[in-house]
Amino acid sequence: MELVLRTSPPPPPPPVVPAPAEETDAAPEEAAPADDSEATEDATAKEAAVAEDVEHEVVRSGYADTTGNLQNLEDMDGLRVSVRSGALRAKRGYTPVEVTLYNTENVPRPVRLRFQGYSSGSSTTERVVELGARQRLTTHLLVPAPVASGMFTVDGPGIRSRNTGVYLDEGNTPTALVLGSSKAFEAVTGIHRVEDPKPAEVDVRFVPVQDAPRELAAYVGFPVVLVTEEVASVPSDVWAALESYAAAGGSLLIALPPRDLPQRLPLLNLEPQRDTWNDYGFGQVYLCQSGARDCGNAALLVDQDSKPPVDPIGPPPRWENNRFALNGGETPLLPNALVPLGRFLFFIFLFSLAVGPGGLILARRKGPVALLIGVPAVSLVTCLVIVGNSLLVDGFVTHASRYSYTWLDRPRDRAVTAVVGGYYANLAARTVRLPSHSVLMAPAEMDDWLVDVNWTGGGMEAEGFLPARTYVEWGEVAVAPSRARLAVRREGNTVKVQNALGAPIQRGYLRYGQQSYWVPELADGAEAVAIEVTSESGSEKERREAQERNILEIVDAPTPVKRRVTKVGVEFYAPLGERGFVVRLKGMGYGPLAGMKVELHEGLHYVRGQVDAP
Repeated sequence: MELVLRTSPPPPPPPVVPAPAEETDAAPEEAAPADDSEATEDATAKEAAVAEDVEHEVVRSGYADTTGNLQNLEDMDGLRVSVRSGALRAKRGYTPVEVTLYNTENVPRPVRLRFQGYSSGSSTTERVVELGARQRLTTHLLVPAPVASGMFTVDGPGIRSRNTGVYLDEGNTPTALVLGSSKAFEAVTGIHRVEDPKPAEVDVRFVPVQDAPRELAAYVGFPVVLVTEEVASVPSDVWAALESYAAAGGSLLIALPPRDLPQRLPLLNLEPQRDTWNDYGFGQVYLCQSGARDCGNAALLVDQDSKPPVDPIGPPPRWENNRFALNGGETPLLPNALVPLGRFLFFIFLFSLAVGPGGLILARRKGPVALLIGVPAVSLVTCLVIVGNSLLVDGFVTHASRYSYTWLDRPRDRAVTAVVGGYYANLAARTVRLPSHSVLMAPAEMDDWLVDVNWTGGGMEAEGFLPARTYVEWGEVAVAPSRARLAVRREGNTVKVQNALGAPIQRGYLRYGQQSYWVPELADGAEAVAIEVTSESGSEKERREAQERNILEIVDAPTPVKRRVTKVGVEFYAPLGERGFVVRLKGMGYGPLAGMKVELHEGLHYVRGQVDAP
């Protein structure tokens, strides 16, 4: 009421009472003050409503510390265990759950860490670590992001099992993972911590640099990662994971940019900008200015939807009875992804005819004894037909369609790859193994994680990621070593191209000697003459537009794939520099699942990089 009285205008003056002799003539003039009074009351009511909205509007400021708290398990058998609960949960991918182990014995021992969600039938996440004598070790158990809480268990040879409940904080504001202390974060961003009752502007999880995870999978689920410490103090394997995170589609902020940026961030432009995000592979990097607090604004402006560059699509919600489409009505990447229900119904229809009318005819002609023999025989034949048809048509192989985008970093012999694939198998696929520099990404619609994951040895071992007779899509991101290359040499007046990319080339486009060339269809290991492009003429703007059209002609993905592309980046479609190339490949392409034995329906892969030339 006090706020309303302060913002309301003063009441209108009382109307002037006319003399009795002029009462009839003054009557029309009395209507005007009445109309003004009604208008003033309406304005007062609107201003009061606006004031009430402002009073109830939630004003967010500062950050909330969502690092969580360490829970100490019971000390016994010479092993001390602490696990962090209440930490910020990743939006996609995997959440690193911090575990600290201390072996008080003088002998080494293996320790198994296990996490299982509370939901019925939840899968398990495991890691076995070798703990040396008198060693203190901080490690991370990477729990799939859909799992919000569960039971953490520690056991091993000669170690009695102990467990505790762990929950993960989802957060309801923009989130950030910070490698460094809260004091350093406040100094470089100007964002201060808020008290618990007040709403925060951003949820921040702090991780000490020396104890930070070494796997790429620990970072891909966070929209932005901020490094507040000196880059030189970051362990080499941690920095390798951070650099891979940025190249694979993440947003990396560096509070204190080092002088050796070209060595630390090899994909960065030679003259990076300090007041905006710089493209870096499929991701981006922000270099904070010295003495400025621009890191805070840059972190708050990052898109919070942590999607991989090529995002798989999951099944529709359970309440939607639509077996022919994925979430949002999207069609699968495999034409034979659906269960052949029509074929089975046809067989059942024939079985019904044989048992029903056929059985009646058989009973009348041969008697009831023949019917008792004929019905089981027809049932057996029907089962054999269904099984035989399934073996002949579908078989026991895994059907797949794979599409990918790859930055080929030839100077460092590696490939930055983002893959989306659709899979269908009659039988559940075997366990697959992924190295630590690659990540298996589930669709955002996968609420129930049913894949058992084992992180022993640094990589990921996934069991049950392809269920039987179920179409699923998986994404892959990887920054892996690669010797793939495209070699170019001039021979007389012609330019010859040798394909050493590990897959057949459908078509390609390259720049060499200030001239553009088409790369014809070329088998792996073969050599051919490049075709000179004659359509790029005119002004510089016209030539640039012609190059962009030629690149789009190569990187022309099917429509279902385009709807799964989220952030490949404009640099992938930008005009080529000298010795640059872009090609479209066939086959399985790159990525951690490229070595699977599948029956490939379609494989299209778009690769961009620099040619090898003398």
